[in-house]
Amino acid sequence: MTDRLEQGKRKFEELYGAGKADGLIAMQTGLAQDLARYGIEFNFGDIYSRPGLTLAQREMITLGALVALGGLEPQLRGHTRGALNAGLTPTEILETVIHVVQYAGFPRALNAIRVVTDTLIECGAEIPRP
Repeated sequence: MTDRLEQGKRKFEELYGAGKADGLIAMQTGLAQDLARYGIEFNFGDIYSRPGLTLAQREMITLGALVALGGLEPQLRGHTRGALNAGLTPTEILETVIHVVQYAGFPRALNAIRVVTDTLIECGAEIPRP
C-alpha cells in the first residue's frame, strides 16, 4: 500500500469514520475497486491533505462544485455528511447551495437543496427556517 493511499484513508476517515475507506473500496467490484482506491489516494491523500484550507472549507467548496455539476446526488449526499462531520452547520451547508444558484442555475440548485435537506434530516440535523 502506498503512503498516498494510507494518507488518503486517514483523511477520508476523518470525515466519514473508521473503516469507511476500506468499506468504500470493498463495496466495489472489479476495476471499480481500483477506481475507488485511486480516488481515495488522489482526492484525499493528495488534495484534501494539502495545507491552506480546513476540512470544513474543502467540504464547502466540494459541495459547491457538486451542485454546479449537477446529477451527482450520491456524491452530494456523501459530502453533505462529510461537511457536517467537518464542522459545517446545516445553515452553512444550505447557504452554500443557495449561493451556487447564481452560477449553476435554479434547476440544479433546487435539485441539490432537496438532496441536501433530505440528507441533513437523515443525519438528525435541525433544518433552519428563514
